[in-house]
Formats: sequence, C-alpha cells, structure tokens
Amino acid sequence: MGELLKSLSNRDIEALKSIYDHRCLTVNQIYELHYKKSARGNGEIVSDAYCKKKISEFLELGIVEKVEHLGEDVMFLTTKGVDLIRHCYDLPANIYDYNQGVIRRGYYRASELKITPKYISHQLKLNQFLIDFKLKEHDIYWKYYDEKYISQFRNIRPDGLLTMFDVDFFIEIDMATESKKQLYDKWDNYRRFLDSQEYEYIERKIVVLFIIENTANPQARIDLVKHTLGARLMDKIDSNFEIYVGTKEDMLGIIDEKIEVINGKKKDFNDEIFTAMANHGFSVALGEKLKNIFNGIEYDFYCRKIDENNHVVIENNRIQEFIVDSYKLQPFSVLKKIAFLSLSNVYFSEKLGRKLSYIVVGESEESLYRDLKIMDLLVVDNVYYTTLDRLKNRPFYKALFQFDFLGNIHSFKDNGLDDREFEFNVAEQIAEKEKETNYGASEY
Repeated sequence: MGELLKSLSNRDIEALKSIYDHRCLTVNQIYELHYKKSARGNGEIVSDAYCKKKISEFLELGIVEKVEHLGEDVMFLTTKGVDLIRHCYDLPANIYDYNQGVIRRGYYRASELKITPKYISHQLKLNQFLIDFKLKEHDIYWKYYDEKYISQFRNIRPDGLLTMFDVDFFIEIDMATESKKQLYDKWDNYRRFLDSQEYEYIERKIVVLFIIENTANPQARIDLVKHTLGARLMDKIDSNFEIYVGTKEDMLGIIDEKIEVINGKKKDFNDEIFTAMANHGFSVALGEKLKNIFNGIEYDFYCRKIDENNHVVIENNRIQEFIVDSYKLQPFSVLKKIAFLSLSNVYFSEKLGRKLSYIVVGESEESLYRDLKIMDLLVVDNVYYTTLDRLKNRPFYKALFQFDFLGNIHSFKDNGLDDREFEFNVAEQIAEKEKETNYGASEY
C-alpha cells in the first residue's frame, strides 16, 4: 500500500474517492471534478490530456477498471481501489446502523458497487446532476448520498439524497422509459412511505426533485409524470412533503434559488407578492401563523382590506379577503389546495361564517394553464389566478383572472369579481409554441 500511495497525489486520491462515492464516473466527469483546474490554485483551466494520462496510470496500477458504455469510458473501482479508499479514508470494517438496528459492514466491496450495463446511463445522469450542483461551489454545508449509501430511510429509496438547511432533497432520475403503470407504482410506493410510522416521526422537510432525462420532448414527459402523480399522490402532499418535476436545469434552479434567498443574494418571490398585495391596499399576514384558523393548512398569506374600525371592507358586493399562495416552480402542494378548496370552505364556513377565496400567483399564464389542465382543475369555484407582473402593474381586478375549459383567460371589470372580460386564449398560444418547437400534444 505504501508504494502505491507514493505514486498518487492527494488530488488522485480524491478522484478515486469520487468514483467510490458515485459508484462510477466517466473520464469527462472525473476531469470536471478534479483535473480541469490547474493544481497551482490559480483557477487556470487545463486540457483533459493530463486527466486521461492519470486514468491510464490508474488502470495500469489496477485500482480502476474500464467499462465502455455508449462510446464513453466509464470507470469503476477494483477491489484494490476500494482497499486504497478504505485505508486513506479510514472506512471501518463494521458499523452499527442505528436506523436499522443491526451491525453491517462499514464499506462497499467493488462487486457491490458494480452496475449492470442496463442501468449505467441512469447512474451517470444522477452523477452529472450532483456534479453540476457541486461545481456551482455554493457557500453552504451540504451532504450527498448515492442510493447505495442511503441508510437514513427504511421505507423509501430515492436514487440520491442531498441534504442542506432543514431539507432532505430526494433525487429521482427519470430516463423516460417507465410506462404509466410503472409511474403509478412509483407513486404508490411513495404513498406507502407517507403513510408509514417512519414518515410520521421525520423532523426535516422532504422535497422530491423528479428529473426528466433522455428525451427530446421533456415537456410531454413532464406532463405525463405530473398526470400520474396527481392521480396517485395529490392528497398526501403538504408543506412538509413537496414534489417538483422538470429538467435537470429546472431542478438545479430550484436549489440555486433557495440558496440565494437564504443567503440574502436574491429577493424572495413571496416577498414581492407581499409588497404587491400591500400596494393594492391589503393588510397582509403570514399564513403559517394562522394554520390553526385554516384547519392546519398552511397558506403563504392571508390578505384583507380593513377599514378604520378594523372591519373587513366590502367592495362591489364582495368581501375583500383572500388566502394567497405562490405557484413559483409549480409546487404540487398548491394544486392540492386548489383541488380541496371546496372541502376546506365547508370548514371555513363553520369556523368563520363565510367561504374564503383563493389567489394563486404563478410565473406565467401558460405554466398555470398547463398544470391545471393536466390535473383537471381549470374551473374551480372561488379560485383566482395572477402573475407577479400582473399583480404589480394592473388594477387588482384586472390582475386577477380565471380560465374556462377552452383555455380562455378572463379578468374582471371591478373588485366584485363577477363581471368578466375576455383577454386571450392561452391554449392556442401553447399550441402555437409547441408547433414551432415540433412538440406534439402530450398523451397520458
């Protein structure tokens, strides 16, 4: 072992540890992670020739082995390579697993890290997501676990687990090969997890990032996944368990934005909603402080206009009182609240003596329409939609709108929100854009 270590630099050992952590890596992934920047520490970008030379040396030393997959060389550790990692990182022979209540080996053998050719592409996509995240060099503490190393959960096994702040991000890679039935089975498995005693005692929020890969038409696949998710799991989603579906870039954007907001580098979308509603004359309260009033449901805001006697104002025969949620990045928890608003209003009527109206603030009319159509939620009583741009730049009654079943958007003539005015047909806009990009209609 001593002679072997003399032939390797610290950077080489770190590269080998990355192969162990990720189970396998392509030559380019190893280059991106460890050899792209000069060892001098000056940030200089170097060619991949040196990385390829190091990989050749690893192969000669017998610490990695090569598998050719779809024209790429994919590196796995050999038994000798795993022994090296055990020595350098002091991986124990055995550990006590508190979650499982058993003693198990403290490392994985090379044979256990092997992946059948059928699943190598899936693993490489998972690895690339994490590599892209890591290369952003966010100034935060985070920890990543490949599916092979996840021990925190007994009843669920995502492809990967990324923990930061108070959130466990479950990473799921979809290669666009699973049938509708297989997607149903996946969500049924999640449902069993959410019904388990294990989930009942989890203290951290769980966010599932369902990443669409391996398709020339990601939107069609996103639509299909959302359709199956809505059919099988909608009622179980809440403020402690959320799911996002989109491309790798979409999911990296979700994480980036959360980090930037927490670090104070970006204004929160919700802060802008708060300000816009206040500018329309509403008194705005944080919904999380009023969960007991709303039967345990957490909305982003509770907004009302009040007069000098602290009474809620009535304009054009409508009480000016709304619960408000952000629909940025299309969280499924908001779709659930839309779907169950009529049931919630039974409770509100008994508790408050009146029904409540619900405003959902999205990023665009198109994104709202697409998801509502998939979930068969286009027309729901007492639900109104808007975008941040509309809310900032229009009179309140013109900022709000509703859809009809044909995809027409209607705003309103006054704050009574009864007399509607046609604006445009968003379904036609979406169809035209899909035609331009050669996207066909989604099927589910």
